[in-house]
Amino acid sequence: MRPARDTLVMLLAGGVGSRLNILASERAKPAVPFGGGFRIIDFTLSSVMHSGLELVGLLTQYRPLSLMDHVRNGEPWDLVGRQRGVRILPPHTGKADSDWYKGTADAIYQNLAFMADRQPDKVLILSGDHIYRMDYEQMIAAHESRRADLTIAAMAVPWEETQRFGVMVANEDGWITEFQEKVKNAKSNLASMGVYVFNFAALLEELQAVVGAKKGYDFGKDVIPGMLGRRQMLCYPFRGYWRDVGTIKSYHEANMDCLDPGSGLDLRGWEIRTAPDVGPTGERSPTRLGNKASVVNSLVGRGCVIEGEVAQSVLFPGVVVKRGAVVRDSIVMQNTVVGGGCQVTYSIIDKHCRLGDGAAVGAGTGTTANHDFPAHLDCGISVIGKGAVIPAGLRIGRNCIIGPGADLSRHGLKTVADGETVGT
Repeated sequence: MRPARDTLVMLLAGGVGSRLNILASERAKPAVPFGGGFRIIDFTLSSVMHSGLELVGLLTQYRPLSLMDHVRNGEPWDLVGRQRGVRILPPHTGKADSDWYKGTADAIYQNLAFMADRQPDKVLILSGDHIYRMDYEQMIAAHESRRADLTIAAMAVPWEETQRFGVMVANEDGWITEFQEKVKNAKSNLASMGVYVFNFAALLEELQAVVGAKKGYDFGKDVIPGMLGRRQMLCYPFRGYWRDVGTIKSYHEANMDCLDPGSGLDLRGWEIRTAPDVGPTGERSPTRLGNKASVVNSLVGRGCVIEGEVAQSVLFPGVVVKRGAVVRDSIVMQNTVVGGGCQVTYSIIDKHCRLGDGAAVGAGTGTTANHDFPAHLDCGISVIGKGAVIPAGLRIGRNCIIGPGADLSRHGLKTVADGETVGT
């Protein structure tokens, strides 16, 4: 029997994604579009499928509708059958102390009955907001062979980024001896990927002792440190591509990695599955390139019409780039129209936007952080929210945010200076 067959997957997909700002204001972070035709959660679900796992509990919370509509019953990832599938698990609304998941461990604790009904030997806990491809079956096999109570997937990160992660110290045999959650001056740069294999019996006992006793609600902060010295915790090293796309900068960079053969992010080789984005079959007409079009090192989805220039960019299905327009180093999502003569540089344009002729986005110097959200946007990228209308000739600088549904033709503006926010 394959070791994955007696393992239940619990997929945490309720994250707010506040650092993605307006990209995640109306959708859960795992539902944010990625890579010209996917959503972030597709990468985890595809790894589940390739690893031979069969049943997924999908824990939703923040703005879940687009995520639920995308995942549906799990059919795109072959998760359909009597013993296969995706089960949507929202917070237990109306139950005392359980109206909202308080943390990662609390989310799993609230669904102990779901897990106990299925009597798994092991539980694989995943996050739906990372870009990577992993063979979980190999990790589960290592967990079993070493007789661990908990196995944590980990990879080395730059030392300057360690405070963003839980980090662990492991001895020469791979057993975890120390664990620190998002601290300065960490003792190790071996970061937890948020991928855990628990023996179900051990998981049950730890959650009851910590969350059930209201001593804490998170795995990294509360549960795992409390297991040190009492449980066998194994570090499972991962050396492939993995990216936390929790910031606008990292999200943009990961999309650009799709265009770099040396990055390790290989959409085709990874065989990522997704749900159709149009109707029951997802059918769109082929992409059309006009006689003046130029496309260089870019991803261009089906149904696009390119009459202008596209370079080092990711275009989702149905995007129109009219004659004379230039799109560079940018991400443009479904059904957005870039008018004639537009200049779009180092920007992220959400779905269904309309850019009038001669408009410019990302036209400033990039030296001024966003005034309202300096912690979210200081890298020079400008972000245009879903359904926004940018009138002809309007110039938008760097580190700007244009809110979802904003119609800037009603504002009487000629320019939006670097760092400004309009319509949120």
